[in-house]
Amino acid sequence: MSGLLEPNQVVAAVKGLHWRTSLEIHKLLKDNEDFCITYNDGEEGAEPEKIDVEKLVGMLPLHLLSVFISSDEEDGKLRYLLSGIRLLNTFCDLTSRHPRLDQVLLDDVVLTAQMLDLVIFTMVALGGNRKESWKSDYDSLIEATMVASTLHLMHGFISPNSQDLVIVLLAHPKVDVFIDAAFGAVHNVVRSLRAKLLHRQADQPKKLGANSVGAVNAHCQQAEATLQFLHSLCQHKLFRDRVAKNQELCGKGGVLMLAQSILSLYITPEWVGAAVIIASISRINAKALSLLHHLFEAESVSFLDEVERSGSLHLAQTVASKVLELMRLGLSRASKASPPPHEYPMGFVLLNAMRLADVFSDDSHFRRFFTKHFTMVLSAVFCLPHGDFLSMLCSSDLSSREDDATLDYDLFTSSGWVLSAFSSPGELAVPQFKLNFQNNLTMSSYAHQRTSLIVKIMANLHCFVPEVCTEDDRNRFIQTFVSGLRKDPTSILVNLLPSSTYTPEAQRGTSVCKNISSLLHHAEFLIPNALNVEDLMILRVFCQQLEPLIRSEFEESQAEVKDNQGAGGSSSGKQLGKEPLNLNNDEASEDSDVRAEGAATKQGVNNEEMETAERSKESDNLETSGSETSSNRGGKGLVDQAEDGDLARTFTKRLKVSASSREAKEDERAEASLLLEKQRTKRKRSIMSDDQMAMMEKALVDEPDMQRNSAWIRTWADKLSLQGPEVTSAQLKNWLNNRKAKLARAASKQGPSRDNNSSGDLPESPGDENTWQQQQKPTTPFADKASASSSEGLKRGQQVMLVDERGVEVGKGTVLKTDGEWYGLSLETRQVCVVDVMELSGLYDYSKMSIPYGSDDVGRTFGEANSRFGVMRVAWDVSKLQ
Repeated sequence: MSGLLEPNQVVAAVKGLHWRTSLEIHKLLKDNEDFCITYNDGEEGAEPEKIDVEKLVGMLPLHLLSVFISSDEEDGKLRYLLSGIRLLNTFCDLTSRHPRLDQVLLDDVVLTAQMLDLVIFTMVALGGNRKESWKSDYDSLIEATMVASTLHLMHGFISPNSQDLVIVLLAHPKVDVFIDAAFGAVHNVVRSLRAKLLHRQADQPKKLGANSVGAVNAHCQQAEATLQFLHSLCQHKLFRDRVAKNQELCGKGGVLMLAQSILSLYITPEWVGAAVIIASISRINAKALSLLHHLFEAESVSFLDEVERSGSLHLAQTVASKVLELMRLGLSRASKASPPPHEYPMGFVLLNAMRLADVFSDDSHFRRFFTKHFTMVLSAVFCLPHGDFLSMLCSSDLSSREDDATLDYDLFTSSGWVLSAFSSPGELAVPQFKLNFQNNLTMSSYAHQRTSLIVKIMANLHCFVPEVCTEDDRNRFIQTFVSGLRKDPTSILVNLLPSSTYTPEAQRGTSVCKNISSLLHHAEFLIPNALNVEDLMILRVFCQQLEPLIRSEFEESQAEVKDNQGAGGSSSGKQLGKEPLNLNNDEASEDSDVRAEGAATKQGVNNEEMETAERSKESDNLETSGSETSSNRGGKGLVDQAEDGDLARTFTKRLKVSASSREAKEDERAEASLLLEKQRTKRKRSIMSDDQMAMMEKALVDEPDMQRNSAWIRTWADKLSLQGPEVTSAQLKNWLNNRKAKLARAASKQGPSRDNNSSGDLPESPGDENTWQQQQKPTTPFADKASASSSEGLKRGQQVMLVDERGVEVGKGTVLKTDGEWYGLSLETRQVCVVDVMELSGLYDYSKMSIPYGSDDVGRTFGEANSRFGVMRVAWDVSKLQ
């Protein structure tokens, strides 16, 4: 063992060399051909020492590990270990310049394993004690720096790419120990930061060579660096799945407790002026929310289901409350006319909070909580004046936006400052690490995502799914929304705007109707990139149901305003006296039963007319992203131009479309209907392509109960991912359950006539399912007439009468489409038109009569077609149209 260095030699080398930069050591190595370094250990009168770098590097990881285990001197041990990690990182930086170092550090498998063991053991030692305990400024800051430096050391000896780190860590036999310990160590860093933030400046111990603001700033940077490291790992599917399976973190609520501690970081008045500290804590919050969102969307296991099984739902409830508060604050700031500019990037706090709220509001455990509390926030937002509302939620050019950034952590600089701060007699300037802006979202993309998340949350809360919701939940959202309109908005939103800024209560009904209509109109532009069609459909139903409720709620206020205006007031009182919609009766409840799988309503033609009206860009001069005038914030909006009593004229006319207007907008309706047809998949998480769903339909023939076999689900999720967009096990299981539920409902409602494979969201399969391919056109007295006129003689919007093979009238309708394809059916080749049937002959049963060219996608009866599209939309032979 004569070739090894003595322990005291290694200790002296660490203390004498860790101060030198990689460039300085590089020059020393170039001056010595024997790969040795001559250094001074810093003691006065001591002779210069010479050490073999190759031997030092080979012994250093195991040496540091043994010191960590054996040494009892906590104070000096942590400083020495931080010095050793700093020196080890410097050698890793030199591997690209010195092949011998590269061979020792990176190619030696044994040494790499030792360094990884050093990292894991450090995490275990610093993350084991998770109880609240007071630690001095000395201990808390050096421990935080140790955690950050040790984690980032892996970038040096493994790879700067987080994906490579994930591969190495998952292959390690102690990966679960590392995951549990790393989250615990980061949690301890956050706890110590929280204690320091609550400490008054006057009480700060004068042990550091820095003022109190500098010490807290340094601690914030260490906490941000540690959380950023974990967040980068959880961005990868395999790692977050492994975290989600960890019982200590997910089952027992370890991750939720970490998130709770982060979201509870409180800025006392002592630190209000420290912009750098406030920005750092805001970015920490944003990363914690994003990390939670990644874990909630994990594929191998349902995070919230695991939390429920372990009895930790109270922790999730606390986090949900924090998310709600962040959204309330964020939307309050977004509503302000000119938000104050931030000197430092604050992170995507509002956007990530809304993404989490999208998940929470779609979960049965938290839907009622969000309905109760967040609906009030929405009501206050919709009470904004029309111009301000447009600028906030219906514009692509916002007055301000959130900025995200990642911390460019420098291990050498960070650890060096901390080591110097404990020994320096004077104050040292805290190093401010470079912030790399991560604004991969353009202004318009950010604005569209924010608006689409509002729509998604509203759709989640308004959607009623009988299999999940109780009867008490029916219409709860819309009723809470209307009641919230009566409250003072300044008591709900953070009081950033004076009460006079919001629409007066007497005019609130008109203003809210304008705002919801503008949001609906703007949401149409977000499809399909930012918004799902079915979320838009639910918003449209919400809009339709809201109008009579608002008219009823604000009828008295409107009448008072009209009386105050005298004889010059408007004469819309008769319209205001219209009977309001009673959402508690059976008929209205049935109308509002909008299920997640279809979002189809039973409004029939009225829903269709509303769709056409909302697509009219000229209607009421609505300002959205398509009209850049909406960027003029605070301008006199339409609500100011409308007479106070004209609630019916400002909103109801959007639901009434003349025949000429309908004909002029038929092209847009046709495009919208085709888009809806192509996207009839499960709301929110619809990522399976047509080919993938066709594969599943074939597989279900042999394995009809696949949803009960988790192994089969995992296997088919992998197979599907190879054939198109990535499909997770959880998503596939949801798809299977949704399909089975639809089949059961179809069987109970339609009887045995419906095909076994009708799932309502299956792709068109012309070769197997469309019955028109097996049908032959019958010879009828109208055949010659059809040959002479063909579909070219029919125009979109033309009124026609439908007849059967015998020439008997079936019904009347409007031509929607005459050329191209419709669900795999070539209209021109088959001489077929798509017709919206408005009226059926009394000779026929509405629900049971079969339609030609029926399929699982378009329905096989008039009743099914109506449930698919909200109108009886069918393909009909030109020869049978008069």
